Amino acid sequence: MSDTTPTPLALISDDASLRIAQIDGAGGDWRADLVTRLDMKAEGMVFMWPSWSPTGEQIAVSASSQRRDDPRLELWCGPVDEGPTEAVFKNPRDGRQVIAAGLAHYVNWAPPGRALAVVGNVGSGLAVNLVAASGQGQARRLVDGAPLYFAWAPDGRAVIVHRAAQLVLFDLTAGSEGPIQIQRVRPSFRSPAWSPDGSAFYFAKPRPGGGSIIVGAKRSEVGSGAEHEELMELTGPASFVASRSDDRLAVLTLSQGDAEGRNLTILDPVTGVQQPVIDRTINGIFWAPDGRAVFAFEPQPSSTMISLTRYDLNRDGEYIGSMRLARFQPSAEFATMLNFHDQFAHSHEIVSPCGSWITFAGLALGNGGSGRRGFGPQNGCYVVPTDGSAPARRVSAGSISFFPPTVPEQSG
Repeated sequence: MSDTTPTPLALISDDASLRIAQIDGAGGDWRADLVTRLDMKAEGMVFMWPSWSPTGEQIAVSASSQRRDDPRLELWCGPVDEGPTEAVFKNPRDGRQVIAAGLAHYVNWAPPGRALAVVGNVGSGLAVNLVAASGQGQARRLVDGAPLYFAWAPDGRAVIVHRAAQLVLFDLTAGSEGPIQIQRVRPSFRSPAWSPDGSAFYFAKPRPGGGSIIVGAKRSEVGSGAEHEELMELTGPASFVASRSDDRLAVLTLSQGDAEGRNLTILDPVTGVQQPVIDRTINGIFWAPDGRAVFAFEPQPSSTMISLTRYDLNRDGEYIGSMRLARFQPSAEFATMLNFHDQFAHSHEIVSPCGSWITFAGLALGNGGSGRRGFGPQNGCYVVPTDGSAPARRVSAGSISFFPPTVPEQSG
């Protein structure tokens, strides 16, 4: 259909199997070739939440046994196309509870792709565990507690963790002195973010008199007592997502309960320039790969529907226009991702690497599809061109779907 390499899309189907769709074509003229990678019935496991490796060559997925005589909750990892999978993390007997709707583990691959940080229930509560993608060796518990938010440094040699009122840097290089506490104050943000080169990271702290302020800290100065650079004042707690193409942050001021935000602003930490985009209720934001747009999911008044809108930016980061791409009712899994969009932005891609498509899961307006069981419309995984040239189309019945960060050279 096209001369380009197909783009893979991992999804959990309506029968809880892991499937890989190869999206081939351009814009609205695409087709999806669908194959089952891990079959629920054949494996005897229910699969949940796929997580791509940084190279797009491996994939991790939660696996839950439904057998009463052999209850298990594990994280499996293996090559995308074929080959054996390994259980790289196993929940203890008293830790088989999911951590959110349909989410048994939160997985964030280290940038080199040789290790994964896994948030799972360990019986006593949640913990961040470091495991090898090969399945060899024992899991290393990095930190436990709740709530937990964290981000890998771009070189994979450090992790910055926000746990409750603590912000801690873990240096993972050999011979390091151990974790360094950066801040211990009332939480005023959720997930920290790194600059693309890893020289700085960003978080927020309470502002005297109320509100919060986003600050930047240099990695080389951690533990030295150096002052943090003040970047942007807000009227409340913040969530922010870093662009993958440059230093900019997409910033939301969070509402009470942290489920929604307002006042979308693009912040350039290098120049200090703040570009207002829109002031309306937003559930989650995600960057286009080239940094020329952000995609926002916005709840509809008096409705369970949400809209997907593309907000365009010029080369200076100024807002220049918008286009609504879809309206849909999110699946429980997709709603979970939106609730923690700033954390999932580190680890799960809903925009294709080429920037041509965006995926979502739920029921699209006017394109619900019918379930195999004959019970009427059921959740599906959709793809919609980011240029708005065609409406959303259902790839398969399912609950959640993600693109890889990059497309392997011989994908498909």
